[in-house]
Amino acid sequence: MKTSIIFLTSLCVIYSCGSIKPEPPENKDKTLELKEIPTVVSSMNIPLEVDMLPFIGMADKLVDKSFNGSDKPCEGLRYEYKLNRSSFQFDGRGVGKIGLGLDLQYGARGEYCAFCMGNSCSVPEVSFQIGFTEPMKRARIEVESKIKVLPDYKLQSNTTITSLKPVDPIKIMFGFDVTNLLLKQAKPFLSEATRAIDSEVSKVDLKKFISPVFDEMQKDIYIPQVGYLAFQTKDLSLSELNFDKNILKFNLGIKATTMIKSSPWNLPKTTLPKLSEYKPSNGFNVITDLKIDYDSISIQIMEALKGKKFDVGKNFIIINHLKLFPAQEKLGIEVSFEGSKKGTLFLTGIPEFNNTTNVLKMNNLQYDLSTKNILLKSAKWLLNETIRKKMEQSMVVDLTPQIEDLKKTMNNALNQTLNKNIRLEGTVKSININTLQSRSEEIFVRAIINGNIAVKVK
Repeated sequence: MKTSIIFLTSLCVIYSCGSIKPEPPENKDKTLELKEIPTVVSSMNIPLEVDMLPFIGMADKLVDKSFNGSDKPCEGLRYEYKLNRSSFQFDGRGVGKIGLGLDLQYGARGEYCAFCMGNSCSVPEVSFQIGFTEPMKRARIEVESKIKVLPDYKLQSNTTITSLKPVDPIKIMFGFDVTNLLLKQAKPFLSEATRAIDSEVSKVDLKKFISPVFDEMQKDIYIPQVGYLAFQTKDLSLSELNFDKNILKFNLGIKATTMIKSSPWNLPKTTLPKLSEYKPSNGFNVITDLKIDYDSISIQIMEALKGKKFDVGKNFIIINHLKLFPAQEKLGIEVSFEGSKKGTLFLTGIPEFNNTTNVLKMNNLQYDLSTKNILLKSAKWLLNETIRKKMEQSMVVDLTPQIEDLKKTMNNALNQTLNKNIRLEGTVKSININTLQSRSEEIFVRAIINGNIAVKVK
């Protein structure tokens, strides 16, 4: 008698009452373990500038501005001279070279003895002067330094005199080229100047300019609604040195693993690594985990399904509510419907995201086994492929608004002042989703963010 009552009740539910209520899928609300976030390497280009004038100024102070001397043999040209120089005039010459110019003023006076006996001139002496009682004569000196960076971040230069030319006409006295004679006397003095330049350039330690940037880039960068971005530097390199007038310009290349997670990283600081070969690049790649809650997806799917009639012949259903849930590697959908029949359907499908259209859709949407068994007994027409395919085609979600919001958030985070002297500047070019996993309350999304990033330093 008891068995008969249960059977009759079931018949009432299935046939008389017209309501379909299958058991939920066995794997309902079951999730898979999340994969670890893989690390990707990003490249950043940081332009830096150093004013070289203070270093050249120090070299200028180390070398006398004037000097004098004499050469007084008994026979021939006897003379004393004086030389004055201007300050160094700095001239950047592009890649790895600086030019230094200075103006030289000189004067000489003396006499000429054609023949000597012992230590005395045997003939009348003829005196001369240039640049003593008249304006001093002028010459132009050009110096060039070739500069490179050493592994310890210091600079090394090799400075040579490239040109030493008179500005005023050459004076020929008694067959002697007095101008070139005096310029030869200036060469030891000028060699001292080149050594002073090399000495001061060697004091330029680029660590002083790079360390603040390196330290700042090791701090967490907060991105609202996303998490904390961290750079773990793996490699540092320097571009060729470029001299523009008095400014030394170069790029600091940083290769770092970039990671985002919901809580702060608080990674320990590291010291400056050794320099490696420079390869220009400013590509930025980071993998981040995002969440899309089921409710927002359900609302969008219902917008697409609203008012749609799914029919087969004279029978039809209209979906009035749906709910998403995890089903291990699949996404489950609980559908409430009314029409020729009313009740609940359980379906599962594989979520797939199209990075070109930003559309999330359900592939291989199928009735769950328990739902299929009941439909075979009570509403076989619902198993018609037309209805299943129409539901599959309707269950699409355009995530463009969410992707654009994420881009905007990332762009804001990548364009901020880190401190009063350092500013981060970046642009997100694309966001590609490569992993979708169902969680208890949302769809877990793993996205690869690609763009450009640079750091501007005062």
